[in-house]
Amino acid sequence: MKTTKSLIQISTILIVLLLVVSCEKKEDYSHIVFKNYLSYEIRRATSFLGSAVEGTAEGEYKSGSKQPYQVVIDAARLVDENSSATQEEVDLAYASLLQADSIFFDQMVPFRSIALEIVDYGNVILAITEEGNQEGNVKPGNKAILQDALDEANQILAAVDLTQRMLDKGTFDLQNAIYFFNGEIIGSANTAVINPGFEMPGYSTEDFNDVNGWSLFRKAEAWAPKAAVTELQDAPEGRFVAKLGSYTQGLYQPIAEMINPNARYTLEFDVSLLSNQPDWQGKQYPAVMLSRIIVFEKEAGNYNFITVLSESYDTLGMDPGGFVRLSQSITIDAISPFVSRKVAIDFEQRHTWDSENPIWAESFVAIDRVRLLRKL
Repeated sequence: MKTTKSLIQISTILIVLLLVVSCEKKEDYSHIVFKNYLSYEIRRATSFLGSAVEGTAEGEYKSGSKQPYQVVIDAARLVDENSSATQEEVDLAYASLLQADSIFFDQMVPFRSIALEIVDYGNVILAITEEGNQEGNVKPGNKAILQDALDEANQILAAVDLTQRMLDKGTFDLQNAIYFFNGEIIGSANTAVINPGFEMPGYSTEDFNDVNGWSLFRKAEAWAPKAAVTELQDAPEGRFVAKLGSYTQGLYQPIAEMINPNARYTLEFDVSLLSNQPDWQGKQYPAVMLSRIIVFEKEAGNYNFITVLSESYDTLGMDPGGFVRLSQSITIDAISPFVSRKVAIDFEQRHTWDSENPIWAESFVAIDRVRLLRKL
């Protein structure tokens, strides 16, 4: 009995203590002014404004646009340094900074050139794609939809009061319209490879300034034979082929194709080993064909800055023979950093790429019927 009474007394005391604690006055933090986010925004804005340049080039800011932003930064700094500033004053200074940043952003000279590249790409795929129900056709009605998106993008580009904010939304909408259009294509679609069968200029030549779409890369020795477009009786497509050799320069073409997300790209071409001579010791080696899908990180043709997306070294054997079809593929996912980048293709023929153990033997191949296919 005594034990029960003791437990009741202890429980009562605990309840009383809890009530006393809960009734105590809570700590009041209203006197503390929080400024950390204002300080951060002042530092960010100061750094950003210091790197901004006024001018007329894309990415520069209209003349006189920096000063109003600087005035707001200076006013915010006074609040930040004022030990008597209230939380309301800090919040107001912070909001003013954000607003000034938004206004300043709209003073930037828009990147029209980037938007124009996307419009050009849209026009290209619209021109090379037919509506229908065959492989490579887009489903009926989709060309009109893409044309409307292109018209809207051109209207935005023509606006006299164009801002980067307007341009960002317009290009985002157009890119989505292009990706949707490409997704409505049945099976694989041809990208816009120019002169894929080397039929232009219509005559044999070693001057690739005359060969539509194609250019040469890497430096060849003065004594080395030159790459050429030449007539071949059994050419898979038309009358002409590209002729590359173990001593010649390589061949490349930037494609009017902006890489799509969730797309599979396949490079296909016909190649034939035309000749394969032994080296000075009479030893013969297999000829190897290198083909690649690449991205130029700077201007097209600058091989000091490229990223190889896909490459294939294909052994053609030692004896000349007929044409064979070679291919390689790469899949670009939705979060790839290469989405919307321009793609290029190139070709080289060698016996080896080992510069420390070169093979001094001459060989030549013929290339024809080049395709870069896209499938979403």
